Amino acid sequence: MMKNQCSDEEILLGDDQIDASHRQFFLKLNQTIAADGQQFVVLFNELNQHLIQHFSEEDTLMNQCDFSASAEHQGEHRRVLGEMKQFKRQVERGRLQMARAYLAENFPDWFRLHLATMDSALVVQLEKQN
Repeated sequence: MMKNQCSDEEILLGDDQIDASHRQFFLKLNQTIAADGQQFVVLFNELNQHLIQHFSEEDTLMNQCDFSASAEHQGEHRRVLGEMKQFKRQVERGRLQMARAYLAENFPDWFRLHLATMDSALVVQLEKQN
């Protein structure tokens, strides 16, 4: 398994909605990293839109269950979306190398940490509420 790929055991947290979104994210991430040229541009934009939607859905879940760490969690979402926005500008100019390196080398490790800490805590809170 390549560094940027994850097994289900790593990403499944026990919430069907969140798990499905995380699976879709890693599929899109791996497809984007492997893509060339214009296909990379298209897939990068799809990945960015997926993140915007996924983070919005998580933000809604946090609000619904009065999640105590929502400010920190939402702050991480905003930080990552800000980084993606910066890379999107580069991608739109045809400069793909930095965005590809970010997705392949930085993003998987950040996402694993985010899953293990922030997202897993959210799932525990959601389970307690139900």
